[in-house]
Amino acid sequence: MKKFFIFITIISGLAIGYMFYDKSSGKRLEEFKVVKVERKNLDMVISASGIVEPNFFIEVKSKASGKVLDFPYEPGDKVTTGERLLILDPGTELRSKAQSEADLARATAELQSAEADLIEKTSKLARARALSAKNLLSAEKMEAVQASAAQAKAHVGTAEAAVRKAKLFVEDAQERLTDTKILSPITGILIEKFVERGQIISSGITSFSGGTPLCSVADLSRIFIMASVDETDIGQVMVDQKAKITVDAYPEKVFNGVVTRAYPMGEAKDNITIFKVKVEATDKKRDLLKPKMTANVDMIVKSKSNVLVVPDETIKTGKDKDGEYVYVLENGVPAKRGVTIGISNGFDTEILTGLSEGDKVLLRYPDKKHASRKKP
Repeated sequence: MKKFFIFITIISGLAIGYMFYDKSSGKRLEEFKVVKVERKNLDMVISASGIVEPNFFIEVKSKASGKVLDFPYEPGDKVTTGERLLILDPGTELRSKAQSEADLARATAELQSAEADLIEKTSKLARARALSAKNLLSAEKMEAVQASAAQAKAHVGTAEAAVRKAKLFVEDAQERLTDTKILSPITGILIEKFVERGQIISSGITSFSGGTPLCSVADLSRIFIMASVDETDIGQVMVDQKAKITVDAYPEKVFNGVVTRAYPMGEAKDNITIFKVKVEATDKKRDLLKPKMTANVDMIVKSKSNVLVVPDETIKTGKDKDGEYVYVLENGVPAKRGVTIGISNGFDTEILTGLSEGDKVLLRYPDKKHASRKKP
């Protein structure tokens, strides 16, 4: 993936034009454009693009069914935990609760009847055992009494299960009735609104799809950028690295950030492997960053202050053992001079040795007949 770099250092030393003339003919031979070597702060960065994401967001659904009676909020509105977002007509859920309570009453009555029958069958079993001990009851009758008591006990167990189930239905009905008033689950911003006043929604319990989504609320207390970093660069990305964030909406603004996570597994995309890196926006103006904005992120790998720099285009690479060199103006004549370079941000390069502040460096190759033959 092609790297992009930020912190473009604008060349502050204005290019100076030097014109040379043939003394015999008076004709102009060449014009040289130069920049002055100067000291600047230089950052070596890894650049990536990504998407602005909130801390997290929640899709709000309701367990209740009914018509939306009121939904006064619009996307962008702030909401707080427990604040009422919308109201549903409670009629359907009131009827459902009444039916569940009737079913519970019926199940409770059946349990009471089963318990009474068990008491009676248990008493008969006790008398039968007493008679059997005196050989006054046949084995067949004893077995019948025992079977009847066991059956009565089983009926009690079935009735108890029915009561427990009916109680759960009542609890669910009460929960759905409560959910006719939809409250915000978090403090945040209403991001999306999926229903309007008058719309009928289906229950999240009875619907296979989980119910009708009502809205989405995002927690924007923290803002992140999920950036995609090329596999060739991921080895230089570290947690806690400082980062700079830019978005097209605010082209003049640079937001401060920090790397919080580098995900361990890559993803194949367009035959290129990328790694997800999570960058948190820490800038005081981070609220300007909106979810789903496209952002450019520059993670600062190395930073140096007050170093000598020249534009990348002025540096040439020689053949064999010549190394890097530039052309400087010495007494108005271009002279080749070897340099030792340091870090680069893709636009400016640090000069470790070979140049001094204020030296005039040519932006392009000079004509050979005007270049000094002096060795660096």
